Parts: sequence; structure tokens; C-alpha cells
Amino acid sequence: MVRILKSEKGMALAMALGALVIIGVIVAGAMWTGTQDYRIASNTLRQTGAEATAELGQNRLLATWQTSWNNGKPIGDTLRRVYTMSYGGSALVTATRLPNNFWWVASEGQTGGPASSSARRRYGTMWRLNVPEMNMLGAIVTQGTIKVSGNVKVNGNDSTPPGWPACGSPQNVAGAAISPTTTANIVGSATVSGNPSTLITPAAGDTNTYFNYGGSSYQALASAATMTLSGGQTLTGIAPVVSSGTCNTTPQTNWGDPNRLLAPLLPGACESYFPIIHVTGDLHVSTGSGQGILLVDGNLTASSSFSFTGAVIVRGSLQATGNGNKFIGGVMAAGVDASDNSLIAGSSGIHYSCSALTQVLSATAFPKQAMQRGWVDLY
Repeated sequence: MVRILKSEKGMALAMALGALVIIGVIVAGAMWTGTQDYRIASNTLRQTGAEATAELGQNRLLATWQTSWNNGKPIGDTLRRVYTMSYGGSALVTATRLPNNFWWVASEGQTGGPASSSARRRYGTMWRLNVPEMNMLGAIVTQGTIKVSGNVKVNGNDSTPPGWPACGSPQNVAGAAISPTTTANIVGSATVSGNPSTLITPAAGDTNTYFNYGGSSYQALASAATMTLSGGQTLTGIAPVVSSGTCNTTPQTNWGDPNRLLAPLLPGACESYFPIIHVTGDLHVSTGSGQGILLVDGNLTASSSFSFTGAVIVRGSLQATGNGNKFIGGVMAAGVDASDNSLIAGSSGIHYSCSALTQVLSATAFPKQAMQRGWVDLY
């Protein structure tokens, strides 16, 4: 028998090469898996950053909202703002004015560097101006006894101040709305007119009428006041203040400009300034004119030649005596104490105006997200 010897030389090399190939495949697979995990994690991080940036852009616009945009933007007009974040992201926020005090706000957040390594996210929200819903039952609403004397005119028939936008169809209200437990004394040549002239209603004796306004309240308006004045002082010469062609809102006697300049003259600098004035006690005011929302924690006394266009809410009583006092819009005197009785005498006048109330209340409101279907993920 002949034996053939088989050589095993080179087997170790083949096994080593095979092992290297297997190890290489394992290492390559691990590297590919690690790279994919890294890319997925990076994309997720950038995408999450873009989502946060888009949401933060909307919050920035909400936090820096200017009430001058409320009536200063026609329907369909847009407002654009770009916000740069500290971590490198940026948000482009576009707000479009819609009818009925609605705004459509789209925020596009972007993070990362070049286009190949960046991420974008776009959210849309529906905002609605939180306009106070005041139950203005008459030109003057009070739960205290009211006395109207002299050559006073209290008129609940809707009227539009010269140069102000009309409210649409007239919305006539009562001249005076009082609670069933009080009386309205009309003496001399004074007139109270409206639909009806005097309305006796339990709503006039309900504190919610004076201090709760739908989604807002007296306290909410006071906390958002443009200026807060200490009580017990006397102010005279209320008038707009213009510096270098710009409305100077620093003086406490600048309460806007209710006297509209008609075409072809240019609008007054303070026509779009609708302050919320909060007085922490009694206020005595005479001469001048203003517009906005006037909140008085105590009693309000107007002695002569003072006019105010907008909403006046007094926790105590209203004393309007002398000549030339005029309130256009609506007045509510809560009369929280039994002795808070209102007196309107001389040649003062109170005129209800849907136009004035609508303009003033919408101009001082801040937006909030709509309750239902107010948010959508665009892409």
C-alpha cells in the first residue's frame, strides 16, 4: 500500500484570513449600525429642536404682542417676525389678520447648519383677541340711585363719533339701566332717552355685570393697565402729547386722542393709542379729553369740560357736574357701597356708542389660542 502524505501547510493562513474577513464584516456592520443610530439620533435631535423652535416662536410673538396691531392691520394683512434663539435656531412667524378678531399664526422653526444637516418644523395656531364682553345695558349702568338734573342729556341711542368707523347696524340700548331696588330721579330740563329710556333690570344689581366680562375681568384689565394712578388726586388738562411726530405715552395726562382728523389731513399721532387707565382710589378730573378704558376703584368726579371716549367702569359713584363733561361709549357705576349714589348735573352728557366701545375694547385686548381646533401640525 502506498501512503500519500497530505501537507497542512497554509491552513493557518487561510483560517486567519477567514477570521479577519468575519471580524471585518462584524466591525463594518457595527460601524454601519452605529452610524445609522448616530444619524437617527442627530435627526431626531434636530427635529425636536425645530419643533421647540417653532413653538417658541409663537410664544415669543404672544409675549411681545403690541395692541396697536389689533386695529392697525386690515383683514388679510400679515405681520412677520424672525426670532433667533440662543442655541442657533431661528423661527419665522407669520400672523395673518382674519375677520371677527381672529388671527392665523404660522411659525416655521429651523435648526442645524447646511440644508443637508438642518431640520424644519411648521406649526399653525388660531388666535382670538380676548376682547372683554361688557354687558353695557345702557349709556349708564348703575346699581346705586342716580340723579339727573340741569341740562343733562343721557342717550342710549347708538351714535358714532366723528371720524370713527361705524359699528354697522345701530345697537340702541337704554339711556339708564338701574337695579329694581334703586331709582332714577330726572329733574329740570334733563333728558334720558334710549330703548327704553330707563331700564329696570336685575342685571344692573349683579356685580358680575360690572366686574366680569366673558373671558376677562376687572382685575385682569387692571393688571394689564397701561398706567396706574394713585387715588385721591386731581388731574387737569388731559390731552395727547406728541414728541417729534410720535405719540409720547410717558405723561400720565396723555390718554390718547379721541378727536379724529379727517381726510385729507394725516391721522393724529395719538389716535391709535388706547390706554387702560387704572386708578387705585378716587379720581377728580377736569378739562381735556381722552380715550380707552378708565377703571376707578373709588368714586369718579368730573367737574368741567372733560370728555372721554370708550368704557368707564367705576366701583363707586359717578359725579359729573359743571359744564361740558361728556362720556361717549358707556359708563358703569357699580355703587359697591349703599352711599354710592351717582349725580349727573350741569350740561354734562353720556352717549352710548357701539363704535367707540368696539374700537376701544378690541384695541386693548391681547390674543389667546382658540379653544377648539386652535393648533395644527403643518409639516
